[in-house]
Amino acid sequence: MEISVELFGQLRKGQNKILTVQLPVGSTVMDAVNQLGLDPEMVGMIIINGIQSELTDPLPTHCRLALFPYISGG
Repeated sequence: MEISVELFGQLRKGQNKILTVQLPVGSTVMDAVNQLGLDPEMVGMIIINGIQSELTDPLPTHCRLALFPYISGG
């Protein structure tokens, strides 16, 4: 299945902001994070089709996944 992934902040690491990713049907957010080579500990907020989600949530076909890093300040 194909999904659209939008990366924010330091999760981009020089990548395009919006990526198209191919995953097996039934994949989870964690599967997408792993395929993109991201550290799951750096993912602070997950949005699937406008709904706040978790790393263990399944990804619907042709969904839009947005990944945001934790916000830090000082």
